[in-house]
Amino acid sequence: MSILKYLGGTLPRKTIFNNFFQEKGDTKLYKSFNGLCLLGNWLYKDKFGIKSQPHRFQSHSCGNDPMRALIFGPMFLGFVGSCVVALFILVYPFSEDPFSWWFLYLVLGWNLLFLNLLPIWSKLFPSKFAYFDRLTGKVGYSFDIHGCDERDEFGNCCFAWRDMKCVLVNQSTDQGGSRAFFPVISHKDRDKYPQTKMTIVVTELAQNPIYCLLFWERLVRFMDNTKPLPDIPEYEGYRHLDPITAEFDTHNNRPEVYWRDMSFKQQTEIYDELYKEACEIDWYNDAPQPEITKPWQR
Repeated sequence: MSILKYLGGTLPRKTIFNNFFQEKGDTKLYKSFNGLCLLGNWLYKDKFGIKSQPHRFQSHSCGNDPMRALIFGPMFLGFVGSCVVALFILVYPFSEDPFSWWFLYLVLGWNLLFLNLLPIWSKLFPSKFAYFDRLTGKVGYSFDIHGCDERDEFGNCCFAWRDMKCVLVNQSTDQGGSRAFFPVISHKDRDKYPQTKMTIVVTELAQNPIYCLLFWERLVRFMDNTKPLPDIPEYEGYRHLDPITAEFDTHNNRPEVYWRDMSFKQQTEIYDELYKEACEIDWYNDAPQPEITKPWQR
């Protein structure tokens, strides 16, 4: 495939496919329901307002997330304990021994304690991430970077979007030799700013580089603030907040609601259709495909 010509070099800043579709389910309930985590609002608080402004920001993890350390420690113990309790419940009707209530209470107490300690852990060891600001054309970092001499409105280190690059790499993911493709974004001068490097996981099975190319050109298109936001489900509820997009929608008489009246199954079918088209084009030689600007007329 001509895609392989990109390997080992910097991906170009161009959009070939121009169909930046991503299906999206309803996450309002998930965001508003914290369950038994009494400090949930503290845990999910959007410090810089990045998650609440998807029309302006995209954010991506930068380095190892400290929350992963909990998976192999307290979270794993809680999971094992829950499995043992489930086993006790299954065999209890056929056993003559009394039920171990103390173990049930211990597991429940441990899981509730762990759940409510998550917000404290997240404050003590915050995740490192980078955010791409469509409005200012900057890439900010939630942590200090040695040698950085520019700060954004949040007081964080930032760099101009034009000074960032993306390289497509193919690397081993386990000791068995399994390999996958990843887009690696960093400052052009990585030797001077090594901390700017971020490896993006675009899909669980990235054995095809197409996912990486789609991710990169979608980010390139997002950061082009001379054009409106792509007309996809992710941005429908926020299009009016982006001036360029709002003007474009008014000019095209875009209906206020289109994607929100569509089932998730229908969105998935559209995504599968567009993904099939993306796999058939020549990413190295083909001219840019026309962008879908009026999906409600499809």
